[in-house]
Amino acid sequence: MSLLPSLCVLFLVISWVNSASSGLVLSPRRTLVQEANGAASGLGIRQVPAATNNNAFVRRAWHASAVAGKYLYIDGGEISFKVGDSVVSQYSSTTHSINLSQDWVNNSVVLTTITKPPGAPLLSDSSLWYHEENDIFYSGFTGRSSLFGDKPAPPPTSLWSFKPDGTGSGSWKVEISPDDPKWTRQVKRDLGYTASGGASALVLGGVLNPWTSPESMNLTEDVEVPGIVEFNMTRKGFFKSNATGFNAKGTGARGAMHYVPSFGPNGLFMIMGGTDLTDPDNNIGFDNIWVYESQENRWYNQTATGDVPAGRRSFCLAGVNSTDETYEIFLYGGFNGRLGPSTIPYDEIFILTLPAFHWLKIDYPALHPRHGHSCNAVGGSQIISTGGVDSNATITTGDLTEIRKSSFNSSVDPFVQGLGIFDMTSLKWADRYRANAPPYEQSDRVKAFYRDK
Repeated sequence: MSLLPSLCVLFLVISWVNSASSGLVLSPRRTLVQEANGAASGLGIRQVPAATNNNAFVRRAWHASAVAGKYLYIDGGEISFKVGDSVVSQYSSTTHSINLSQDWVNNSVVLTTITKPPGAPLLSDSSLWYHEENDIFYSGFTGRSSLFGDKPAPPPTSLWSFKPDGTGSGSWKVEISPDDPKWTRQVKRDLGYTASGGASALVLGGVLNPWTSPESMNLTEDVEVPGIVEFNMTRKGFFKSNATGFNAKGTGARGAMHYVPSFGPNGLFMIMGGTDLTDPDNNIGFDNIWVYESQENRWYNQTATGDVPAGRRSFCLAGVNSTDETYEIFLYGGFNGRLGPSTIPYDEIFILTLPAFHWLKIDYPALHPRHGHSCNAVGGSQIISTGGVDSNATITTGDLTEIRKSSFNSSVDPFVQGLGIFDMTSLKWADRYRANAPPYEQSDRVKAFYRDK
């Protein structure tokens, strides 16, 4: 089947505004208010093991993950595990990798530990920007220090690189040091929309809080950060622009950005969900998808149809080109922004098929709702979901550290080691990864939509 794909970041100094527009043509190709005072007790171990025993593992979340070559890399975030009758919450001080060139089951998968040198970012809500051309990751410009363990002070703003070695290991080094003059015009932020693709790594919006950097440690509430920042991974420079094409303030948080390489000469970034920070309960709907063309600094707004997901935060996205010249983005999980009795936790998968911008909901038994997880398209037709916390936290008021711990400690992740595998063609969950899975082919649901439209 041949489809004709036809469809109708903090910039403080440059006032180059591109208005949002419609008629896009595709051609193939958190509020944190107060820091808790009490540190977790009984934490004598600083280095969190890469793969906690299955009987001890509870949760992993707020990490970053990305694929390079034959490995899935997982960096930073926080983890909880059982020690006797207690559950310990700690931040991760290592990078992990999983071999994608061999079959594995989540109850026996091997996670390789990669140590970090002193000064390397130990962050939650961070990102791994991957530059495929040079086979290198960048991290450190987004995220925050953890409230768990010894609650480290927020690190100075810097950018680090990680060079994979092709065997599941690699090395970290500082790429742009804290004293580099580049940082005089940049503001590190948390909870922004972020993705990388081609030579571009982007972060849109987000907030400053007491845990983002030393300069923001005295804040008592979140401060919105408007605009969009691009890090050019070839030239290793930052470029800033307003994001009024996204909304009037040019900011938002807790949503997701996804790079689609096969549309336009340089690919396009799709931005969706989250909150525009106007109200604690306001979530952005998925009936509009914002599209950003980074090379030309152009914004588009595209109406989406079909089984439109309810607004939500802290979900994940993964996408892949099909054998029928379409591109499908899979949305999984998330929550309404509140923990405990007033939460709406989501255990749903929706497919946004391009170029039609049409949503399809996938039905399956809802047994593992989560937010704060990550998703990566791997091995042909498979997605790996990594980690996620329990939105039904048992502690929802008072000390912020205890609230966050509760989301880690209220239940054991239904996915062993926090790893779930979803087949994008059969639309079924599994506990087994297949290294030789066939290339992604549209599911019957997607085929039926294009056949009947």
